[in-house]
Amino acid sequence: MNTRSTVLLCAITTFGTLASPPTSLAHHSHASIDQDKPITLEGTIAKFMWRMPHVYVLIDAEENGEIVRYTVETLNPPSLAKVGWAKDSFRPGDRVVMFGHHDRDPDRAYASVSWMQKEDGQRMFTSARALQQYRDEQQIAAAVGEDLGTVEPATEFPDGNFWSRVSPTGDRFAPYRFPPKDWPYTEKAQALVDQFHESQNPINECKSVGPPRAMLMPMSHTFYKKGNDKILIDRDLWDQPRVIHLNPDTPTTPANPWGHSTGHFEGDVLVVETTNFTANRWGLRIGVDSSAQKHLVERYWLSDDGMMLHMQFTVTDPEYLTEPVTMTHQWGKVATTELMQVECSAESANFFITAGYEDE
Repeated sequence: MNTRSTVLLCAITTFGTLASPPTSLAHHSHASIDQDKPITLEGTIAKFMWRMPHVYVLIDAEENGEIVRYTVETLNPPSLAKVGWAKDSFRPGDRVVMFGHHDRDPDRAYASVSWMQKEDGQRMFTSARALQQYRDEQQIAAAVGEDLGTVEPATEFPDGNFWSRVSPTGDRFAPYRFPPKDWPYTEKAQALVDQFHESQNPINECKSVGPPRAMLMPMSHTFYKKGNDKILIDRDLWDQPRVIHLNPDTPTTPANPWGHSTGHFEGDVLVVETTNFTANRWGLRIGVDSSAQKHLVERYWLSDDGMMLHMQFTVTDPEYLTEPVTMTHQWGKVATTELMQVECSAESANFFITAGYEDE
């Protein structure tokens, strides 16, 4: 089966005339995707891979009289679940139309997806904003995906609410794709940054990272009390919650990638100090490792309207930073949900490097 192709730029109308795609369809994808190369594909699903770190769909599409197997990259399972996707949303043999963007290599059968539509007209989007825009344009009162209605503000913190990262103004968050350019790196860290490639991501080996980077990822987070002496932070895809000890005399846990965290309140601000780390690849930010000398101080507080949770962290790591770095981050309040655990697949993790070149 041929897996190499040219880009399809025309709309496919076998399922009926398709509406113009919404303009705000941007989503996280690997750097190989060219956002200036839109592609519309029609074909049959060969495989639907509901795995971490990204869900992939293999689609057999007809091009110039040949069947070409496209590898289509989506988001991670928790992000897709928020807009109505599930592990059984698509099955082998389903006929679909999809709109997305092609790989930068015109001869590679690889693309991202913004929406995918079944033969019965059910259209699945990869972002809530695109879903809402489609509803508005088509004057659809209800559609596949999450309820995008009102979310009540939080009145205290922590209280088990759920939060998802947003921009400082509450809009869509611009994903972190590269190491920060303005951090005060040591020579060792600068060498890592200079040699950065997304294939070095520890998730490609199904390995997790500790804070602060673990707190910046596109998952639903929740903070809640356990008794009077602990606050737990939990998130999609964590094997167990992160523990913040409110008793400063709690025995220190053995060194690990997550460290040992103690916390206290300064008014309404939760202050967390974490030490006793082990070295961790990309433990500071994307492309920037951390060492056992890492020292982290985080501060969390609610916005006045209860709709945003703010974080400020200061990290010290003399092996990789010549001076401490302070950074802010924020989450917007979202509807209560169930945290998701999904198997990580090394095959899926490396599809963005390997797929779309060789014959299946």
